[in-house]
Amino acid sequence: MEVPPLKRSALALAALLACTAVHADYDAKAEAEEAAQRKAAAAEKAKRDAAAKAQQRAMEAKMHRSALGKEAEGKSDAEVKVLYDKKMAGYASDAKKAQAGMAPTGVPQGHMDQANTNMKGMTGKSMQDIQKMSPAEQEAFMKQMEKQYGGAK
Repeated sequence: MEVPPLKRSALALAALLACTAVHADYDAKAEAEEAAQRKAAAAEKAKRDAAAKAQQRAMEAKMHRSALGKEAEGKSDAEVKVLYDKKMAGYASDAKKAQAGMAPTGVPQGHMDQANTNMKGMTGKSMQDIQKMSPAEQEAFMKQMEKQYGGAK
Protein backbone atom coordinates (compact mmCIF):
# COMPACT_ATOMS: atom_id res chain seq x y z
CA MET A 1 0.00 0.00 0.00
CA GLU A 2 1.43 3.29 -1.19
CA VAL A 3 1.04 6.43 0.98
CA PRO A 4 0.21 9.53 -1.06
CA PRO A 5 3.06 12.12 -1.14
CA LEU A 6 1.00 14.77 0.68
CA LYS A 7 0.29 12.46 3.57
CA ARG A 8 3.93 11.42 3.64
CA SER A 9 4.99 15.07 3.88
CA ALA A 10 2.45 15.76 6.64
CA LEU A 11 3.63 12.70 8.53
CA ALA A 12 7.29 13.73 8.22
CA LEU A 13 6.45 17.26 9.35
CA ALA A 14 4.50 15.97 12.36
CA ALA A 15 7.43 13.69 13.35
CA LEU A 16 9.87 16.58 12.96
CA LEU A 17 7.73 18.88 15.09
CA ALA A 18 7.32 16.19 17.77
CA CYS A 19 11.08 15.63 17.96
CA THR A 20 11.77 19.36 17.99
CA ALA A 21 9.32 19.88 20.86
CA VAL A 22 11.01 17.18 22.89
CA HIS A 23 14.42 18.69 22.28
CA ALA A 24 13.16 22.18 23.06
CA ASP A 25 12.22 21.08 26.62
CA TYR A 26 15.61 19.45 27.19
CA ASP A 27 18.16 21.72 28.87
CA ALA A 28 21.52 19.97 28.96
CA LYS A 29 23.10 22.52 31.28
CA ALA A 30 20.28 22.33 33.86
CA GLU A 31 20.30 18.54 33.65
CA ALA A 32 24.06 18.45 34.25
CA GLU A 33 23.71 20.81 37.24
CA GLU A 34 20.98 18.64 38.75
CA ALA A 35 23.09 15.53 38.26
CA ALA A 36 26.05 17.25 39.94
CA GLN A 37 23.82 18.30 42.87
CA ARG A 38 22.52 14.73 43.27
CA LYS A 39 26.09 13.40 43.17
CA ALA A 40 27.25 15.98 45.76
CA ALA A 41 24.30 15.19 48.04
CA ALA A 42 25.05 11.47 47.80
CA ALA A 43 28.73 12.09 48.58
CA GLU A 44 27.78 14.26 51.59
CA LYS A 45 25.41 11.58 52.88
CA ALA A 46 28.09 8.91 52.47
CA LYS A 47 30.54 11.13 54.36
CA ARG A 48 28.06 11.66 57.24
CA ASP A 49 27.26 7.93 57.36
CA ALA A 50 30.96 7.04 57.47
CA ALA A 51 31.57 9.55 60.28
CA ALA A 52 28.64 8.15 62.28
CA LYS A 53 29.91 4.59 61.81
CA ALA A 54 33.41 5.60 62.88
CA GLN A 55 32.02 7.30 65.98
CA GLN A 56 29.94 4.22 66.79
CA ARG A 57 32.96 1.92 66.37
CA ALA A 58 35.01 4.19 68.66
CA MET A 59 32.32 4.12 71.35
CA GLU A 60 32.04 0.33 71.09
CA ALA A 61 35.81 -0.06 71.35
CA LYS A 62 35.86 2.19 74.42
CA MET A 63 33.04 0.18 76.02
CA HIS A 64 34.77 -3.12 75.20
CA ARG A 65 38.05 -1.86 76.66
CA SER A 66 36.37 -0.74 79.87
CA ALA A 67 34.56 -4.08 80.18
CA LEU A 68 37.80 -6.04 79.67
CA GLY A 69 40.02 -3.81 81.83
CA LYS A 70 43.68 -4.83 81.96
CA GLU A 71 43.00 -7.68 79.56
CA ALA A 72 42.56 -5.11 76.75
CA GLU A 73 45.72 -3.09 77.44
CA GLY A 74 48.13 -2.93 74.52
CA LYS A 75 45.71 -4.65 72.13
CA SER A 76 44.30 -3.32 68.86
CA ASP A 77 40.59 -2.57 68.54
CA ALA A 78 40.13 -5.74 66.46
CA GLU A 79 41.83 -7.88 69.11
CA VAL A 80 39.75 -6.24 71.83
CA LYS A 81 36.54 -6.99 69.88
CA VAL A 82 37.52 -10.67 69.57
CA LEU A 83 38.26 -10.87 73.32
CA TYR A 84 35.01 -9.09 74.19
CA ASP A 85 32.91 -11.32 71.92
CA LYS A 86 34.57 -14.40 73.44
CA LYS A 87 33.83 -13.14 76.97
CA MET A 88 30.18 -12.40 76.13
CA ALA A 89 29.79 -15.85 74.56
CA GLY A 90 31.11 -17.33 77.81
CA TYR A 91 28.56 -15.34 79.81
CA ALA A 92 25.77 -16.55 77.52
CA SER A 93 26.97 -20.12 77.91
CA ASP A 94 27.04 -19.76 81.70
CA ALA A 95 23.50 -18.35 81.67
CA LYS A 96 22.26 -21.31 79.63
CA LYS A 97 24.01 -23.71 82.00
CA ALA A 98 22.44 -22.02 85.02
CA GLN A 99 18.99 -22.22 83.46
CA ALA A 100 19.52 -25.93 82.87
CA GLY A 101 20.58 -26.42 86.50
CA MET A 102 24.23 -26.94 85.62
CA ALA A 103 27.05 -25.05 87.31
CA PRO A 104 28.45 -22.04 85.44
CA THR A 105 32.13 -22.02 84.47
CA GLY A 106 34.33 -21.86 87.56
CA VAL A 107 31.63 -23.04 89.99
CA PRO A 108 31.82 -26.66 91.13
CA GLN A 109 28.63 -28.57 90.35
CA GLY A 110 28.40 -29.56 94.02
CA HIS A 111 28.09 -25.89 95.01
CA MET A 112 25.34 -25.38 92.46
CA ASP A 113 23.49 -28.47 93.66
CA GLN A 114 23.80 -27.29 97.28
CA ALA A 115 22.50 -23.82 96.40
CA ASN A 116 19.57 -25.39 94.55
CA THR A 117 18.81 -27.66 97.52
CA ASN A 118 18.97 -24.72 99.93
CA MET A 119 16.66 -22.66 97.69
CA LYS A 120 14.15 -25.51 97.41
CA GLY A 121 14.24 -26.16 101.17
CA MET A 122 13.68 -22.50 101.96
CA THR A 123 11.09 -21.58 99.30
CA GLY A 124 9.74 -24.90 98.08
CA LYS A 125 10.97 -24.12 94.58
CA SER A 126 14.29 -24.69 92.82
CA MET A 127 16.05 -21.94 90.89
CA GLN A 128 14.94 -23.58 87.65
CA ASP A 129 11.30 -23.62 88.85
CA ILE A 130 11.51 -19.89 89.54
CA GLN A 131 13.08 -19.19 86.13
CA LYS A 132 10.28 -21.07 84.38
CA MET A 133 7.58 -18.90 86.02
CA SER A 134 5.84 -16.17 84.09
CA PRO A 135 6.55 -12.59 85.22
CA ALA A 136 3.18 -12.47 87.01
CA GLU A 137 3.93 -15.75 88.83
CA GLN A 138 7.38 -14.46 89.79
CA GLU A 139 5.83 -11.28 91.19
CA ALA A 140 3.30 -13.26 93.25
CA PHE A 141 6.07 -15.60 94.46
CA MET A 142 8.24 -12.63 95.46
CA LYS A 143 5.36 -11.11 97.47
CA GLN A 144 4.76 -14.46 99.17
CA MET A 145 8.47 -14.70 100.11
CA GLU A 146 8.47 -11.11 101.42
CA LYS A 147 5.45 -11.90 103.58
CA GLN A 148 6.96 -15.17 104.79
CA TYR A 149 10.48 -13.89 105.45
CA GLY A 150 9.86 -10.16 106.09
CA GLY A 151 11.21 -8.61 102.91
CA ALA A 152 12.12 -4.98 102.19
CA LYS A 153 10.04 -2.42 104.04
